[in-house]
Amino acid sequence: MVETLSERLRQGFSGFTKAEKAVANYMLENLRQLPFETAASIAGHIGVSQMTVGRFLRSLGYQGLAELKEELRGDLERTPLLISERISRIRGNGAKNAALKENFELEVRSLIGVYELVGTPAWRRVVKRLASAPTLSVAGFQTVSGIAADFASRLEYVRPGAQYLDGRDGTFAELFARASGACLVLIEMRRYTKLSHLLAQACRERQVPLVILCDNHCYWARDYTHDVLAVNSASRLFWDSQAAFVSLFNLLLNDVIAALGDGVAKRTKLMAELQSEFDSFRD
Repeated sequence: MVETLSERLRQGFSGFTKAEKAVANYMLENLRQLPFETAASIAGHIGVSQMTVGRFLRSLGYQGLAELKEELRGDLERTPLLISERISRIRGNGAKNAALKENFELEVRSLIGVYELVGTPAWRRVVKRLASAPTLSVAGFQTVSGIAADFASRLEYVRPGAQYLDGRDGTFAELFARASGACLVLIEMRRYTKLSHLLAQACRERQVPLVILCDNHCYWARDYTHDVLAVNSASRLFWDSQAAFVSLFNLLLNDVIAALGDGVAKRTKLMAELQSEFDSFRD
């Protein structure tokens, strides 16, 4: 049922309205959590009305969320529990602060969601892009610029041609004025920047391969590319959580290194020699 629903949402995505895309995107990225949702909670997460959620479900052939949840629960009951005994002990001790305990639960779920992405068709496509593109630019703006730059530097360490794209010159010539073979990795989470939309649109118009790593509210990502990996950034703290992004980057890098093969050893040897030459680290 999960696979069938996912296929229906993906196949019909381009024909949905903006509001329907927001609902569809949330459902795609939270299939395992849908049995525990209400129409009100879904609407609240993505900023639409409960009526919009209800109408969309009816357009998919369901009388309401209850019917969909009943079918999904059957699948989930046959899925082995992924939470370890260690996590259970932490839950048992619990934080006195209810918000912290709830935030802990949310981050655990988000990490499980990241691990469930590994090996999916989208995951395999993204890994292939990151390993094979002749030049690879990683961009992220405002509050995600730090993690974007870190991801770019780690990619650069294991493969040539990777760089962080900051756009300081106002042209993004590193991406659009080079010979063919460039690929952009765009990292985004709320609030989304206008610059990300402009870059995504420019990639589409110029047929530059685009990968978007984003939070699960980013309904517009699939308007620009099929190579989308979305994670749950829900939090009960002041800021949305970046924990799932860090886990996503670690797992992607691991599979990219595997895909690169023997070339990684040669590259890391060169980088280590350069570090020694410039006395980059102290024991």
